[in-house]
Amino acid sequence: MVPQVYSWTCSVCSLDWVLKATSLDTGCGDVYQDRYDVGMKVGYPDNVNAQYGLMDASGSALRDVLTSYDQPSDQAWLDFDAVYALARETTGMMSGANWYHWVGIRGVQGDAIWVSNSAPGYKGIYDLVDREAFARLGGFSVVWLSM
Repeated sequence: MVPQVYSWTCSVCSLDWVLKATSLDTGCGDVYQDRYDVGMKVGYPDNVNAQYGLMDASGSALRDVLTSYDQPSDQAWLDFDAVYALARETTGMMSGANWYHWVGIRGVQGDAIWVSNSAPGYKGIYDLVDREAFARLGGFSVVWLSM
């Protein structure tokens, strides 16, 4: 994933990644314009802004955008095993309460959750979130695509 330009845009970058990865919206081809457009869909400045990032940590504004594409989604605060199981079946986004950072969920690699991270290296996470990192950075709000 192309790194985020602004520290507060991780949720927008993660949602943009999900939209492209699932072909719900492939964008215009300019990643920065696409992220701007997604940020407006999320609801800048009421739902996401430079002062707070994503205003509702549950990800409800992200779900609203998915709904606008007729894509059902669910949200819950989940433990590592539940997120790992979901990552084997579907995609989505997750944010740790002690991480304050949203990433896309790509799948799994070995015993870790494989993520699409717009801030590689932030709090020691690049592309994988293992059980130890999950415990250190959680609890986790997870938004996932459902049927």
